[in-house]
Amino acid sequence: MPTIIARYSLKMTSSAKTDLLCLLEGTRNLLSRPWATLGIAGLGMALAALAALLQIRAGLPDDPMVDAALTFASLLPLELYFIPRFLIAADAQAGQNPLNAPDQWRQRFEERWLRAFWAKALLALVTGIGLSLFIFPGLVVLMAFGWTPLRVLLRGESLAQAARGSVQMMARAWRRVILATSAMAVVYLSCILLLSYLVGLKVTEPTAQVRMTHPLIWAGNFMGSLLSLWLSACLLALFRRLETAPEGAVPKAG
Repeated sequence: MPTIIARYSLKMTSSAKTDLLCLLEGTRNLLSRPWATLGIAGLGMALAALAALLQIRAGLPDDPMVDAALTFASLLPLELYFIPRFLIAADAQAGQNPLNAPDQWRQRFEERWLRAFWAKALLALVTGIGLSLFIFPGLVVLMAFGWTPLRVLLRGESLAQAARGSVQMMARAWRRVILATSAMAVVYLSCILLLSYLVGLKVTEPTAQVRMTHPLIWAGNFMGSLLSLWLSACLLALFRRLETAPEGAVPKAG
């Protein structure tokens, strides 16, 4: 019995460590489509500046809550359309699933992107409600149903099918997900904090006028959009591993 447990633990550890390659695979997804990557990052930069312009034109106060609300609304096209389009193209490029064949991904995207967005919006709403209830319920919802929007987008499942599939994926591989997503979060948040610190050294009062005209703010928004796309690409890489390998199996790199 101890030998069996030891072998199982070693297998799990090896699998979990291999999942950390999702960070490299996500980077590879960006590098394999450089023009799309730069285009999305540039669009995010422009949309953030648009938020500042709208704030000035509407005569709204330079309040952090106003800034955040306008920036969130301005960046919606990225989450609604452009990042999902990038992800379904990257998934099709790997060419391993007939539900998203390389020669059909554009058609599949047009059929699915709006449903995937509503799935993501519903997940965000329910998670937000759960987080307001002492945080833990929201984390449970996110852990259980976090893969639902990707399943709708990449595999064309209904909301109910995708929700069930997400729960099943997490039930068999939640340890792997926690380890891999924690590593992604550490890298992402570290980069965001460093970026914010560097921008803050030169821009001490980020008013709407400054955010619309300062080149360092534009550069920061470009990098922030790039990091957001990178995180989504890493989650795609992890999704593909969980989808094709049962818990405990050592997934192949690449």
